[in-house]
Amino acid sequence: MGFLTALLSFAATIGILVTIHEFGHYWVAKKCDVKVLRFSIGFGKVIKSFQRGETEFTLCAIPLGGYVKMLDEREAEVAASEQHRAFNRKSVYQRFAIVAAGPVANFLLAILLYTFIFIIGVNGFKPVVGSLTNAGIFDQAELQIGDELLSVNSAPTPSISEFSIQFIQAIGSEPITIETRSKESNLKATKLHLAGDFLANPEQGIDQYLGFKFATPVIPAIIDRVVSGSAASSAGLQTGDEIRSANDIAIHSWQDFVKIIQVTPIKPIKLVVKRDSERLTLNLVPKLINNSPKAGVSVSLPNDYLKEWQVTIQKDPIDALYSASSKVYQLTLLNLKMIKKMIIGEASIDQISGPVSIANYAGKSAEVGLVPFLSFLALISIGLGLINLLPIPLLDGGHLFFYLIEMIKGSAVSDSTQQIFAKFGLFVILSLTFVALYNDLIRLL
Repeated sequence: MGFLTALLSFAATIGILVTIHEFGHYWVAKKCDVKVLRFSIGFGKVIKSFQRGETEFTLCAIPLGGYVKMLDEREAEVAASEQHRAFNRKSVYQRFAIVAAGPVANFLLAILLYTFIFIIGVNGFKPVVGSLTNAGIFDQAELQIGDELLSVNSAPTPSISEFSIQFIQAIGSEPITIETRSKESNLKATKLHLAGDFLANPEQGIDQYLGFKFATPVIPAIIDRVVSGSAASSAGLQTGDEIRSANDIAIHSWQDFVKIIQVTPIKPIKLVVKRDSERLTLNLVPKLINNSPKAGVSVSLPNDYLKEWQVTIQKDPIDALYSASSKVYQLTLLNLKMIKKMIIGEASIDQISGPVSIANYAGKSAEVGLVPFLSFLALISIGLGLINLLPIPLLDGGHLFFYLIEMIKGSAVSDSTQQIFAKFGLFVILSLTFVALYNDLIRLL
């Protein structure tokens, strides 16, 4: 089911993003009276096609992109009666608009998706300090366990996600001002002087970089269900048992119990459990299932246990549109920072993801729910729009770069120069594709 979900989610993601991107080119081309010969989703062998007016719409076998083929005298002979509708006959400003419309459509899609998400409401966890490390930057802030992080440089941070985005966005404008509220409701503003470059290794996570862990809801270690034939069943565990200790280590939460299971696979674990008014000692030997230790139990979740931790961000349509536009702008700047750091060697190219990773993330977000999948779709849409705007020949950004030169010098860049740069662009694209596929393979292994 996981593989099928990932496959279908990947197909939906690519299908939506490519269709929107190519529709941007198509719509503006039609507005500029350019004849569109083909609107294609995918490359290679045509699986399905139909004719609508003067345009053929096709679905092709390789679902990793698409294209809009327009009438162009550089590609084929054009009848004199239709030359005025050829792409190459249009002004440089019209050609610029047609090419730019694809990436712009992706950014607009991201704004619409985030607007919809904000209108229906986004659930998140409050950014509360769970534990501090001695090496963290937050040592200088003298934070305490339980402090809630209210804002970054005056920008509200109601959830962990918003705190992460605002903090990353604030990097480079040091010192960064963090406003917090303690358990006793005392407010405090602290200026942080950062050490090291977070964007050089973003996979470490904001909390690890800053030297703390976000607090999570504490779930009592009370068993809800025991799987028949499992390790827990063999040990004699029952529904309602409360785990008090494991190997003489006190268990204060379900998370504590899970950690014990993870570090002691296929070895006996001495459990002390409370059953009704009795205290029992049981021996549990976890089983390896898919190379992961499993006890075969599920946790009993208290009613409303997330209530004090969860926050819902919901806005009216106008505020939602404004917030969505701001979010897309912030994420675009963040992506630009990451691209810049990878180009100058300050960030690892290991962060480049290929189709396998995208399919994996798409599947996981779809399994969680509609909002996570739409958020993922918006994020990928921003990335697709931004990548296509990079001044790399063969991409939209490469064409736009040549058009800008044409606007400045008053004449088009020569065909020979464009061909030279096209070879360079092909080399860059193939190199990035190789890196992305290699990273996918390493993650799978």
